[in-house]
Amino acid sequence: MDSMAFAGRPEPSPEVTSGRILVVDDDPLIRRQLQHLCEQQGYRADVAEEATEALSRLEERCYSLVLLDLMMPGRDGASLLQEIRRRWTTIDVIMVTAHGTIRGAVEAMRLGAADYVTKPFSPEELALAIRRVFDRRRLLDEIQNLKDQLAERYRFGNMLSRNARMREVFRLVASLANTDVTVLITGESGTGKELVARALHEQGKRRQGPFVPINCAAIPENLLESELFGYEKGAFTGATVNRAGKVESAHGGTLFLDEVESIPLAMQSKLLRVLEERTVERLGSNERMRVDMRVVAASNRDLAQCVAQGTMREDFYYRIAVIPLQLPPLRDRREDIPLLVAEYLQRHPLAREKGIDRVSEDAMAVLMDYDWPGNIRELWNVLERAIVTADGRSISRVDVGVGRENEQRGTSIASWKQSLREFVRDAERWYVEELLKQYRGNVTQAARHAGIDQATLHRKMRDLGIRAAAYRHA
Repeated sequence: MDSMAFAGRPEPSPEVTSGRILVVDDDPLIRRQLQHLCEQQGYRADVAEEATEALSRLEERCYSLVLLDLMMPGRDGASLLQEIRRRWTTIDVIMVTAHGTIRGAVEAMRLGAADYVTKPFSPEELALAIRRVFDRRRLLDEIQNLKDQLAERYRFGNMLSRNARMREVFRLVASLANTDVTVLITGESGTGKELVARALHEQGKRRQGPFVPINCAAIPENLLESELFGYEKGAFTGATVNRAGKVESAHGGTLFLDEVESIPLAMQSKLLRVLEERTVERLGSNERMRVDMRVVAASNRDLAQCVAQGTMREDFYYRIAVIPLQLPPLRDRREDIPLLVAEYLQRHPLAREKGIDRVSEDAMAVLMDYDWPGNIRELWNVLERAIVTADGRSISRVDVGVGRENEQRGTSIASWKQSLREFVRDAERWYVEELLKQYRGNVTQAARHAGIDQATLHRKMRDLGIRAAAYRHA
């Protein structure tokens, strides 16, 4: 290794940092000189001769900065840099390199180094580089603190919003949380209805009790009764043990009936009695048990219209719609998109591992302009893909790719170059896929919406090569 000649002694930094520095260099003279320089500037510094020793020290102590030699025997600095950035994302790295390896230093910057200095360098030059890194880290910490404070200002439970309509929802949830009044949450698919239901539970007096969700659309009609009410051993073929239902399991807590509009009429009558009397009887039993629970229901349909169409009992509707809460779609609360994106990046484990902490301006513009038919659930899916494909610490417009699939599908459907048969087939495929997306793979609801019977829809899906299971978690 080339040795350094210190031309002078820099003045100590006016602000002595509490951060600790690790010096990694195989040249003993340079190690001692770098350690001495760091200590002159008021920093605490340890040394390591090679990569294995450096990793051991990083595992033992907390460091704010690593001064890392690029060219070392055995494992080189670039490889060690990658591991440090992967395992300790909050530690900054300054690469130390000779003039002949500047290209390697530039590559190290691309891999995540905060800065680099070339040998020989003066003490002032290195001290300035260290100070710049700590100043930048201090600024980033201050910005993050401001972001956290801003997020907390707009946070309610697990939800974030600065939108006036959502803030009114938060206010209503806070006022209703300590009551047992039945609440109906409505809104498009993906708007966060279950989050609101959980907030009602977790902010209220029943927070110590269970929160029992049941997706009424995801359970086949012939199994829904046993799922809700439970059964006794021998009640039917296959009932080999006693089993409590969802209603009984919600005792002391909250029962959340998601997609409540999909409950069959006959079952609505039985459930209505349970809700009114607060008692439940397992299948195969004559004993009625009292249940102390709060009921919250949710739907992406207009339930008053369901009553008018005869798919929902009027008395059942009035029993679950005591207090209605309407959630706005994401396109009507676009000001929340930056907040939601920042929150998602902060919580996503892969984003933290890759150091992705921001979205480029043009990518954010795309996210803000898109109409989000799938609402927040679709936003999460888009960000999930973007995090996986992003190359660097920022999500770009290329990574987002929002709306492309729909644009391409629309172009193919509208193409006059197709035969009429192909045009109709593509249009049917698009229509069926959109229906299944809207109803999350529930064929019963999709068929009802389309005005056809389930057998016909199943046949069309088979002909078009569409599987309902692919949309159940969309």
